Amino acid sequence: MTDVVKVTSKGQITLPIDIRTALDISDSSYLVVEQVGDYVLMKKAEIRLKEIQSILKNDAKRKKITKKQLLKALEKSEKGTWN
Repeated sequence: MTDVVKVTSKGQITLPIDIRTALDISDSSYLVVEQVGDYVLMKKAEIRLKEIQSILKNDAKRKKITKKQLLKALEKSEKGTWN
């Protein structure tokens, strides 16, 4: 699907209803916006978070990091950050 949209003076655009419906984008949705060469790529933020989660999970498996080790490291990091 290709549509032309106008950019307002505030840099805003309106996503066509067909795209919003197909991707389940509502007024409370967040999008990740990236520049790729001469293109602007937009993705639902939750998709990006799922991609990051998958990368981290696979990396932890490859490095044989257990959930217990990860939680312990996070707890140690929080203590250093908030104290």
